[in-house]
Formats: sequence, C-alpha cells, structure tokens
Amino acid sequence: METREISDFIFDERSIKKELDGEHKIYIYSKEGSSNAIAKGLCQNGEGEGSVVIVKSQTNGKGRMGRSFLSSSENGLYMSIILRPKIQAEECVNITVAGAVAVLESIEALSGKKAEIKWVNDIYINDKKCCGILTESAIDLNSKGLQYAIIGIGVNLCPPKGGFDKEIEEIACGVYENQCPSDFKYKLCAQIVNRFFKYYYRLEHKEYMKTYKESSCIIGKEVDVYVGNECINGIAIDIDENANLIVEDSKGTIHTFNSGEARVRGAGKPI
Repeated sequence: METREISDFIFDERSIKKELDGEHKIYIYSKEGSSNAIAKGLCQNGEGEGSVVIVKSQTNGKGRMGRSFLSSSENGLYMSIILRPKIQAEECVNITVAGAVAVLESIEALSGKKAEIKWVNDIYINDKKCCGILTESAIDLNSKGLQYAIIGIGVNLCPPKGGFDKEIEEIACGVYENQCPSDFKYKLCAQIVNRFFKYYYRLEHKEYMKTYKESSCIIGKEVDVYVGNECINGIAIDIDENANLIVEDSKGTIHTFNSGEARVRGAGKPI
C-alpha cells in the first residue's frame, strides 16, 4: 500500500475546532522554522494561554539536548501549545509528563495501536519512536515562576515518501506503517489538546502519573543514563511521583535522575 501525503487530507482550523472541547485560538502555518519558535514570538507579544500553533512542514525542528527533529514532511503533526502556568520552574516537568500521557492516550484511542512512553518525553510504538515532546519556558525573574511555557509536540503519522532517512529508519516509525486515515491528523491534534488540558487544569493532582508509569517502556530494563559527560548503567526499577527515574546499578546503589537521557541497552542511537 503506497504512503499518501498528509497534504492530501482534511486539515484546517474549522476541522480542528469542531473536535475541541474548549475555546482555543488556532494558528496554522504552511512552512516555518518550528512551531515552538513561532509560539515564543506570540508569547512575547502577549498571546494568551491555550493558543495552538501548527506548522505543516518545519525547516528547523528541534528535540531535546539540541538535536534536530525530522519534520520537513507533511506526514507529521507539528504543534505547540501556549501556556501561562502559575507554577515554579522546577515543576515544569509535570507539563511534559501530562503532555506525554495526552499524546499516548490520543494515539491509542484513535488508531487502536499500543503505545509506550520512554522517559522523559518520547512516545514509542513497537520499540520505535513516533513522537517527541519538547517543553520550553521563560522564567519571571521577580516571582521566580514561569512567564510562559510552550509544549511542542511532533508526531510521525506515517513515513514520508521514500521512507525515513537511513540514519533513523531502524529507530523511527509512524503511527501507521503505510496509509493514514484522511481525518486522523486533525482529530489527533484536537484529541491531544482536549486530553492535555484535562490534566493541565489539575496539574498538581498528578492524575496522569499512573498512566505515565504504567506505560513506561524502560522500567525493568537495563539502561544507560547520560547526564552531561557521566553515564550510569543499571536497571530502571521505578519512576516516582515527581517523574524521577530510579536506577539500581550493579553494586546495588540507587540513583535518582530528574533529567538526562536514558537509553535501553541494545536499542540503538537516540533520536
């Protein structure tokens, strides 16, 4: 079955809004650097919470740790949600976690596929990455809280024409292997927004943590955790209520990570 370009499918502001539970401004761009970059500009000009920026094709998509995120094909959903959270900077991880659960639940509900979460912020299907999430924020120097936060979400809906680039073809996937339903892109966008805000408005209750932990694809596995130039090897034994990864090394020492890059042994290079 030949892969169809998403640009052939239904995707516009009206289609998205009819699926939304609340009122949200929707900004759709054909081709820009990245949805997060546009969202930052809007925030600096006073854009309110809940606005959603969508870029059909990104020329400068970014992931965690400065990595590039392949997003030049319209066979993906590239979106950013603008937030004005009343939380301290260290609590920003809860936004990422809630976003990961919202994406996972939306993919599973619409596609019927089983998805998993790789700590901290990646969504996997069949041991391959189909989604990356990047939360960025600006700190208010007076209150030490956040001026704004932006949660950027990139989902591969199906492979681009010709497939993924050789360097990532063994570790990347789309939600669908070939053809994608014509209404999937706008319905997925709306589902993600709906589910995310359900958690966001009750962020401190951490109702998303149960699913986040149960959907982990690394608990119980041998992992290498990279923090800066340091690497700790061990078994991922838990994820706590603050989304910290708990790893036990070969000597029985327990390590707690609130950031870093976790790689399952034998799972290939990160993307």
